[in-house]
Amino acid sequence: MRFFYISLLIMVFFILSACNSSQQVKPIKEESIDFDIKTAIEMVQKKEKLIIDLALKENVSIMDYEELEKSFTNEFGNYAKDILSIFFLNTMESKPESDSGMYIKQDTFYPTVFHEGINVTNAVIDKTYYENEFLNQTRLSIKEEYIGDDEKLKDWNREYIFTPNEAGEWELHGFSGVLNFVGVEYKMNYLELKK
Repeated sequence: MRFFYISLLIMVFFILSACNSSQQVKPIKEESIDFDIKTAIEMVQKKEKLIIDLALKENVSIMDYEELEKSFTNEFGNYAKDILSIFFLNTMESKPESDSGMYIKQDTFYPTVFHEGINVTNAVIDKTYYENEFLNQTRLSIKEEYIGDDEKLKDWNREYIFTPNEAGEWELHGFSGVLNFVGVEYKMNYLELKK
């Protein structure tokens, strides 16, 4: 897999260096297409259900953590360990000696669509086309926002960014915005869960 990325990087370098260096590569066409909001909500719920289920626990065994890691990798890809590190006092690099498990941080709040006031507000596919089709880009942006009255969460938003994989399925490519809040005043139940 690493070889593939290195080869891809080399090819892009040669393509870009073959272009006139005084000219920037500019798209020939850009378009935005509304994405089905119900599908977007389902995509976000699938990911954030894992987070809610985890955050409502006090600790997990090492065996359960290994299962969690697989589930999170399935949903969050390369971001799985980063997201898990938001919740655990220990990481797998510093496993506890006993089988008592790993304790979940209680002073963190990861807003989810399952919390009151958090909604998916926008879902758009952006496509950018270039003369060289190899450079064409497609990405899906799904935005969540807080629409309640809490001053600490005012203007909060998170954007999930997806790109299509080789099979044409949407795969998580990144985030923008604030993932979580940390501090003694924050707990996973900082906002009530939707009924």
